[in-house]
Amino acid sequence: MSIDVIRDGGVAIVTINRPERKNAITMAMRSEFQAVFQALQDDDDVRAIILTGAGGDFAAGADVGEMGTGGVRGNVIKYRTLHRMTRSVVHTNKPVIAAVEGVCIGVAFALALASDFIICAENARFQFAFRHIGLAMDGGAGWLLERHVGVMRAKEIAYSGRFVSGEEAARLGFALEALPQDQVQARAREMAESFATAPTIALAHIKRQFDSAPTQSYDEALEYEAAVQALMTWTEDFKEGTTAFKEKRKPVYRGA
Repeated sequence: MSIDVIRDGGVAIVTINRPERKNAITMAMRSEFQAVFQALQDDDDVRAIILTGAGGDFAAGADVGEMGTGGVRGNVIKYRTLHRMTRSVVHTNKPVIAAVEGVCIGVAFALALASDFIICAENARFQFAFRHIGLAMDGGAGWLLERHVGVMRAKEIAYSGRFVSGEEAARLGFALEALPQDQVQARAREMAESFATAPTIALAHIKRQFDSAPTQSYDEALEYEAAVQALMTWTEDFKEGTTAFKEKRKPVYRGA
């Protein structure tokens, strides 16, 4: 398999594993990736996900050798498969942390942006290289990047096709932290473990509140909030949280 999964407690580590090609993503890997994320979404024992790459790189994007083949119909199928892959990250209710080392290019950059957080190496290299091969962006790349840095900065990164270092990514705000490379995986694991012991139903709804906000008016956001909060008061985690507060102890959340 080229998409490896390790489950450890409430944390799942998903690794893009094709280091001999800098983890370039093939058609088969797109389907495999989607299946992995769907399985993790359906697994109640998994409460947080780390997405990373093998061999010191995140991923060099889609495998160029498979591009431009298959005619119009074949290419539509390729992009539908690619879109299912990126949607599988965006639509999971679990917190997703992208741990990025080395190169993170094209659709791999989109996958990282589709995650809730990016923890990257200071010397990581992010790039939308589409202009260099005569393509528009894919994987929802422009939509995802604009949310983090604004339309003008997103256009500059896409139009130029330049590399963005991990340090610059943190300054621009699309990475949460840039660290020495040997600290990236440990920091991602620390964050994932903190989310895995949190009230994960609450985190899932908080995630959906952020996702819905750009298309809502303020009043619509309040209506959605009221419906969600009424639901949350019936969860076991709410009962545990309020009981622990009254008893002056640390809560033990089960994600239920």
